Amino acid sequence: MRIAMIGSRGIPAALSGVERVVEELTVELTALGHEVLVYARPWYLRRRVRGRWDGPGRVITTPGLSGKHTDAITHTATAMWDVLRRKVDVVHVHCAGPALLGFIPAAASVPIAFTVHAPEWDRARWSRLGRAALRAGLNCGMRLASAVSAVSLNLRDFLVDAYDREVVYIPNGVRPATIRRADLPEAGSKASLIARWGIKPEGYCLYVGRIVPEKRLDLLIRTWREMQIAVPLVVVGDGGQEPAYEVECRRQANGSVRFLGACFGEVLDELYAGAAVVVQPSELEGMSLVMLEAASHGRCVVARDMPAGRDALGEAMVTFGGDSVEALGRAVLKCLNNPTLRKRVGEAARRRVTERFSWSAIARKYERLYQCAAQKRQRAS
Repeated sequence: MRIAMIGSRGIPAALSGVERVVEELTVELTALGHEVLVYARPWYLRRRVRGRWDGPGRVITTPGLSGKHTDAITHTATAMWDVLRRKVDVVHVHCAGPALLGFIPAAASVPIAFTVHAPEWDRARWSRLGRAALRAGLNCGMRLASAVSAVSLNLRDFLVDAYDREVVYIPNGVRPATIRRADLPEAGSKASLIARWGIKPEGYCLYVGRIVPEKRLDLLIRTWREMQIAVPLVVVGDGGQEPAYEVECRRQANGSVRFLGACFGEVLDELYAGAAVVVQPSELEGMSLVMLEAASHGRCVVARDMPAGRDALGEAMVTFGGDSVEALGRAVLKCLNNPTLRKRVGEAARRRVTERFSWSAIARKYERLYQCAAQKRQRAS
């Protein structure tokens, strides 16, 4: 099949989970014999920090207008028009916003597979108008797509109830960790990639993710400051989408919080592998790739108690409820003060994600989704 991916910023992944999903699917689907076209935004390819994409598939750029409210929709419009001349077998639309323009391939009888990655329409960063546009995009995607998938069981159940149609649960995946605890070099050795920051294995807590309001880094920073947690908090990520929010987080942080910016590859692997605890206080997720990646390294994860987190790690994590510094702080300190608990939870998490979330198995599920979309479109014609 010839498959077009529309809705991400491009590959290689450098900003969010959607790009990572598209990158991994491109690799796996190509290995299965499919041709994959990934539509990308020119500014993303210029600014990304992981270099040129030299993997399988083909990256196609189309123009768009810059701006928080115009970037995604204008790029999607040019991508949707461009795909009509590519003679693809299916268009895979990622996320609710891009689905707003799904009528373009639908009018040309091109099959659409639509994946909902998160309840984007509830994100705090969007204005009332922005949230309304995302809900409209969700409505379009749910009505125009020949096949629909969701990355979490909770999200799937919501969509089934709201739209009374079949929605397939296809979770995100994770690669087996390449660095294990026993392989970590000693801090200060030439082999250590993280020694430059003065952090030691099991001597820090780790936050990985975009610095945007719904990820609640502000709550995490207040927890470190008000509960005077001595173990350093290492923050990996940037606030390119919400620079004012990042500035405020940095202003509120005390000396035990260290901002490293965006990290990838072996550096990020070593950061995961050396963390005593990986903390994810986010209040809105589809299926967190950070939680899956931390678990693949056998790390103990502390996260907000919500259905999306349970879909990912089940009982193999430590949760906190509510939105208080005290609740989050108690959960973190519970893990920091009990190495046996950390090890037990981390090992259980590693077993769970290894058994359930293989990218190769997930790619085959998407392959069946595409086949279903193509067959339904043929019958409708």
